[in-house]
Amino acid sequence: LDMKNAALTNAQEQLRQRALELERASRYKSEFLANMSHELRTPLNSSLILAKLLADNVPGNLNEEQVRFAQTIYSAGNDLLHLINDILDISKVEAGKLELLPEDLPLRRTVEGLGRTFEPLAKQKNLSFSVTVEPNVPASIHTDRQRLEQVLKNLLSNAVKFTEEGAVSLHVGATDEGWVQFSVSDSGIGIAPDQQERIFEAFHQADGTTSRRFGGTGLGLSISRDLTGLLGGTLVVASTPGEGSTF
Repeated sequence: LDMKNAALTNAQEQLRQRALELERASRYKSEFLANMSHELRTPLNSSLILAKLLADNVPGNLNEEQVRFAQTIYSAGNDLLHLINDILDISKVEAGKLELLPEDLPLRRTVEGLGRTFEPLAKQKNLSFSVTVEPNVPASIHTDRQRLEQVLKNLLSNAVKFTEEGAVSLHVGATDEGWVQFSVSDSGIGIAPDQQERIFEAFHQADGTTSRRFGGTGLGLSISRDLTGLLGGTLVVASTPGEGSTF
């Protein structure tokens, strides 16, 4: 019995050491990626600027095909930049290096600005788009403007992307407990009940058919939930397949 207890204690110690090693490796990975922000984005931003200059073709010395090539480079570079930003944001959250810069944020002006951004995108797909703010919503809240807008842009972008017909809306209200509640609703493809928690996992995508049809990295909702938590809130979804979703 003593020998078995000694072997069990030894096995537990080995497991503890391996767990510590995994935790340390994960932390080093997160810190490395979080620190790579400048090194990754600076050369890519330079390439994007040059591609945009070529695509604009102000001197008029490029032919139509060359301009189209430059536009393709610019578009692909932007997609890559968004992916890098998503990965770095996840790494910063994991490493505890994502800093918030709270300020007094005028709610109606912020929401109206988001409406002006997404209304043309919805119109391109012949979708109805609306933004409403309830009268009982406070004039301003103290939060990080960039991160709040990042969450709402992720949700609105998904709503437009996954909706083929119908409507997309952003509604801002206040709960009885005094919380400000943002609701992004769509009449899109919806989410199956068994997928409604998995979609918040990093790198998780919808099934193969949907992924090929709609694209996406599977990072946006994971980042949005992490950022919402950092801002002191929660992010949940209610959805019916084939009828739409509300985040």
